Amino acid sequence: RTEIEQGILQPGTPLNQVALATRFGLSRIPVREALRHLAAEGYLTYRPNKGAIVAGALSPEETLEIIEIRECLESRLMEHAVPRLNPAILRRAAASLRALNHATASEVLGAHQRFHTLLFEAAGRPHMAGIINGWRFRLDPRPDVDERRKRAFALATRDVHRRLMESCGRADPRAVQRCVTEEYEIIRSAVIRAAAAR
Repeated sequence: RTEIEQGILQPGTPLNQVALATRFGLSRIPVREALRHLAAEGYLTYRPNKGAIVAGALSPEETLEIIEIRECLESRLMEHAVPRLNPAILRRAAASLRALNHATASEVLGAHQRFHTLLFEAAGRPHMAGIINGWRFRLDPRPDVDERRKRAFALATRDVHRRLMESCGRADPRAVQRCVTEEYEIIRSAVIRAAAAR
């Protein structure tokens, strides 16, 4: 997973079970299971006669579909989270948001995920959160995406995140939903702009 996220294993790279088992000193069974998990999370695809390969970039249409699915799930997840957000969780989320606001371009995506994961955990719906987080990699820019675009994303969502924290602190589910919708609108707009620039 780390090598795919860091761009060491490029899209289209085949992953051989025997070679991976040898490299990590494992039998083929745990390697096969790990590859299945990575495929379920969108990191890999299976091709006839090729086996597992690192997944390529999604088309703009596929990306917009996943954004729509994630927005629905995240809205529902935050609906469950808001009444469960206690002062300790809110303090940790606020600290995570401060870290996100001060993150370097290379740290932005990880800091963004940590912030949202803290809020998701309060929902007590690990499977729903797992689906959202599992598809995050396919939507986040690849490591080769320039740092300027990563930083632009962080700046574009800064105000939404601030209002999201305020809304969570007030336990205001409607305001939280508006923030979720607004953040996904920012993401959708970025996808559409990137597709138009191709």
